Amino acid sequence: MLYIDMFVACMILSGKDQVRKGCAGDMKDNLEDYLVKLNDTDRKLISSYCTMCDCLSSYLGGAYEIVVHSLGSGEQFIQKIVNGSHSGRSETDSPDSGFRTLLEQLRARIRHRDLPVVYYYNKDRNGGMVKSASIGIVGTGNKLIGIICLNCYLSTPFAEVLESFTVPANIVDVKSRYLAVNNNGYDTILSETINSAKDDVMSDPDIPYKLKKKEIIRRLHDSGVFQIKGGVAMCAEILGVTITTIYMHIRNLNAANGSTQHTDKQEEPIKQDK
Repeated sequence: MLYIDMFVACMILSGKDQVRKGCAGDMKDNLEDYLVKLNDTDRKLISSYCTMCDCLSSYLGGAYEIVVHSLGSGEQFIQKIVNGSHSGRSETDSPDSGFRTLLEQLRARIRHRDLPVVYYYNKDRNGGMVKSASIGIVGTGNKLIGIICLNCYLSTPFAEVLESFTVPANIVDVKSRYLAVNNNGYDTILSETINSAKDDVMSDPDIPYKLKKKEIIRRLHDSGVFQIKGGVAMCAEILGVTITTIYMHIRNLNAANGSTQHTDKQEEPIKQDK
């Protein structure tokens, strides 16, 4: 692994306000040599990394700050940041002092056909240790068009870190039921679970008819059915809606609960359910 000087590393991702304010103007000039003209393919590539940020955050948990930087001329520097509360940064921030050194190392690795990644340790604004990896995004013409940075804040409370490795209780309950009937396979118990929720909701006169499918999806979401492989597809089939519709409701539920769940943005148009 390649490590850069501790001082430089701290300056790159420390997120200190005085560093940003004092160096933003100089860094704009210093970075001019590293900015490139992006074409549509390059922009789509960077956009795909922005989508991946949400996926990685959902998988890795809240201890990781994940940032996508663009080196496109005239483009916003920070394209995406997840868990930016760790450093206090936002998508409107300018590059910190020391970023030029990182770009030099990534470019050198690309020229020598090495993996475009730099590993290092630095300190956060409260003095806690951060383990980081900056991965170059290589676009058309083998040029460096951006960077995705993963910063693990090692001072994050262990209980919070452990949550990302713990299977939720509702998933354990559902899976244990599956294992109890594994002779018939997952499909049988999935079907029973979905149909049971459907029957309960459809027979409840207090739930308006136009909201019944939404309520069924909410109950299945809360029970962890959609985190089981095949759950979304089977629910869509039983309810007579599209998979896209199921994911739309999942996104709305996650947004209401303040959680993040990745859905494919290249979805088919939503069909109107009857």
